[in-house]
Amino acid sequence: MDGAAKVVDSSLSQAVYVDGFVFDVFIYRLDGDATWTLEVVDEVGGAHIWTTDFASDLDALAAAQTAIRKVGPVAFMSDDGEPTAS
Repeated sequence: MDGAAKVVDSSLSQAVYVDGFVFDVFIYRLDGDATWTLEVVDEVGGAHIWTTDFASDLDALAAAQTAIRKVGPVAFMSDDGEPTAS
């Protein structure tokens, strides 16, 4: 064993469709960690990674869906700023 931490993928990771655009939502944590990380990859390959950790994978999924719908899919894809958890 090389000592590398194992990544645990959430069963809630999924493709989310908003107004004809697809976003791949990845929710994961390191084995042994209690909190989850959220990453959304848009259909043009842009990765949006939250710096906020989430208490549950369901909270992370809700944050992704809310963020995309709040600003709209095109604005979300073109946003150069950091995604927020709210």
